[in-house]
Amino acid sequence: MAGKILTQFAIIAISFFGVWFLLSRIEYIGDGDVQRFAKESERKLSEIILETITATHDEIDNEKVKAVLDSIKVRICRAEKLDCDKIKIHLVRSSDINAFALPDHHMVIYTGLLDYANNAEEVAGVMAHEIGHMEKNHVMKKLVKEIGIEMLFSIAAGDAGNDISRETARVLSSTAFDRKHEREADAFAVESLAKADIDPQHLSNFFFRLARKDDIPEELAWVSTHPDTKERAAEIIKQKKEYTYSSKPIIQLPWKDVQKFLSAGEDAEETLITITQDADTIAVEE
Repeated sequence: MAGKILTQFAIIAISFFGVWFLLSRIEYIGDGDVQRFAKESERKLSEIILETITATHDEIDNEKVKAVLDSIKVRICRAEKLDCDKIKIHLVRSSDINAFALPDHHMVIYTGLLDYANNAEEVAGVMAHEIGHMEKNHVMKKLVKEIGIEMLFSIAAGDAGNDISRETARVLSSTAFDRKHEREADAFAVESLAKADIDPQHLSNFFFRLARKDDIPEELAWVSTHPDTKERAAEIIKQKKEYTYSSKPIIQLPWKDVQKFLSAGEDAEETLITITQDADTIAVEE
């Protein structure tokens, strides 16, 4: 009996020291390394999703409209003390009234949203909402829940194929976040808009105008991905009372001129107007 116990003990001891020796031969990966690996995978994932979107929709390189969108981005980021450069905006030709966040702080804005908006402040409200999703890490949480972590790594490695990449892009552009995440993004938007001296009422107006549509056209993608718009419009009005701000315009030109920039060709566009930008405001020169 004693011999059997000694034999078992020897086996356990040899196994323990064997495992210890093998582990000592493996290069240790610290938390920072894991984070860097995850960040690189997120960057690659975003690139693949963007390629999938631009394969069917043209990305617009319109300097005038991009200057307006950048001005809005800068206004919000400076108010929240965020790194403006890390947020990359992509303007995509589509009649869909939509904007959505991608991994690695990319934001896609459809031209349909700019056509539907009444002013730059409504666009700022939508952008602030999407930046809220980025800052709260809702995008990756949504993808992990909907797609799965293993599949996301396969997509980032380029092994998943076009069909899965397209489905991942569809999840981000046309399926809703959960209610908790939407409330958090709304609250972030109200706070950041107020800090930037942009009246959050404009975001409420945008929500309410969409919600009034009894028969929602297919292109109103933002309604399907952001449900309960009437209730959220009312909640924004309540939340904005918690902040003190003075409304300052984002751009010094009619919004219809910005919309004209989208429809004008590149050559015709040059004859319309010249845009100059200071720290917070877009100005124009004939």
